[in-house]
Amino acid sequence: MGGGKYETQMCVIIVEDIFGKIVSKVLETLLNESCQLATLVYKLKGQIKTVLIKKSLSTLINFGFVTFSLDTNNRTTYVADSEHIQYMISAPRACLIAKTLYGPSAESICIELISQGRLTISETIRRIKATDETAEFSNIKHSFEELVKSNFLIRVPAVESEIHGCPQFITSFDPFALPTAIMEKKEEKVDESTDTASTSRKRKADSTPSDADAGQYWKINWSRFNGYLRDELIIDYLIGGGSTATMTHMNHKKGEEEDGDRTQYITQNVAHLMFKMNEVRAKPLSMDSITVSITDLQRLVRENELNLSKPDIEFACQILVDESDGIVRKVGESNGGLYTVDIRHAIRQICRHHCESLIREQFEGRAIRVMRLLENRHFLDEEQVEKLSMMSGKEAREMLYALVEEGYVFNKPVGRSNDFQPARTFYLYYVDLPRTVRGLVEYTCKLVRNLVIRQRHERTENKQLLDKDANVQPIIENIRASDQLDDASKLAQIAEVEEMYLPGPDRAQLARFRKAQATLLAAQDQSIRVLLAFKLFLASGQS
Repeated sequence: MGGGKYETQMCVIIVEDIFGKIVSKVLETLLNESCQLATLVYKLKGQIKTVLIKKSLSTLINFGFVTFSLDTNNRTTYVADSEHIQYMISAPRACLIAKTLYGPSAESICIELISQGRLTISETIRRIKATDETAEFSNIKHSFEELVKSNFLIRVPAVESEIHGCPQFITSFDPFALPTAIMEKKEEKVDESTDTASTSRKRKADSTPSDADAGQYWKINWSRFNGYLRDELIIDYLIGGGSTATMTHMNHKKGEEEDGDRTQYITQNVAHLMFKMNEVRAKPLSMDSITVSITDLQRLVRENELNLSKPDIEFACQILVDESDGIVRKVGESNGGLYTVDIRHAIRQICRHHCESLIREQFEGRAIRVMRLLENRHFLDEEQVEKLSMMSGKEAREMLYALVEEGYVFNKPVGRSNDFQPARTFYLYYVDLPRTVRGLVEYTCKLVRNLVIRQRHERTENKQLLDKDANVQPIIENIRASDQLDDASKLAQIAEVEEMYLPGPDRAQLARFRKAQATLLAAQDQSIRVLLAFKLFLASGQS
């Protein structure tokens, strides 16, 4: 699916924020039109030097933002991958997922791979050890193994040959096979007498020939992270993000608060287990339904050491069937009961929920009533909408015109004659969710672009203050690490240093800046989750 105007602008701003204006200009040119290097140089003639264009291309290819292949005339053509660029917005969320599932070492691994694009295991370990001396070799290695087993990391295919100057990559290999030599390797102790300059040079090297995994690069498997995010979106909707009836049922099922909390705990865990059944899929973003039995859920409860009995599981499944808007259904009695999670229907319901939330913010409750009426009855004229929605003729017309103008409702002219004269033409109103969602994708891309620009503006405005804070922090850390001072003396010295370098007004301004950044990042994270839901819905081809 080709990106729209604001999607292209968002991608350019994301890359500009990371790599600067030269790289973003090269990317923008490729986003507008895929082309060969000679054409790209011609288009940017007088703006960017050829050597910088080549370096920019190399950077973009390393991070997966640009791909290349031979065209029919055997010329290497470069293509910008807008989907891959957008993954960078969800980088903080990906690091949080890795840390939550596998600990701080897994987070460090993801940070290094995201910041460098691709690395060997050896170089990843070296980089982590260089920034965090307390990190243990065995922990990093174990975390890397766990991330690969759960498909969060994936091998980069090696170059097999070259045709007309265009590298050809191997196609038949296991993308999740770990190099045995590295996994069985013990931590090497560096002799203290070794020349420090020599050690520093070794660490700076990307991958030395002595590495057992030289040339075996790894990168973030964004499809797997997005699959995990997709599952989180559906679970949030099931547990209370969109299905309000589920939460009401949970809170009042037994009439007591602690019973309601217990019910919510059971239902939330069972919902997570349903998705855990299909955790490592061949296609992480597959829209195929998940089928799970009570026996499967009992096995997962034992494996994850959860405090859930069989009646608890059956009770939670029944709640999900009754209150999930048709997302969870019971399909059989085998193995204690067979249940299915309809992924396609879940994504559609999430998109509907977001559309209705926007309508509620822009208009009022009656607008949602009109929207649902048109969605259920399909094509209706103004008079039918007026009667069925129990609104006056003026109110119904104004509401329909407003919804049409915002792109939530569409109209179709139907002529009583072939000439479609206004006097003999009437309009039928209807809802086209995919068309509405396509408009909302552009709206969300514009929102994300503006959030990134605002963050950059805030950083620029407070640059002097941030530089001061960066200079103060090492001094404060040294005071805290000092063994010669008691706690009271440390606090007094820290207060004195802060007052000297960062007076009260500066500290207040710094606190406001951090609060604003946190708000912007939270809004950006939520926007990218919504954008993911919209794109999955459009990719599923639902009508």
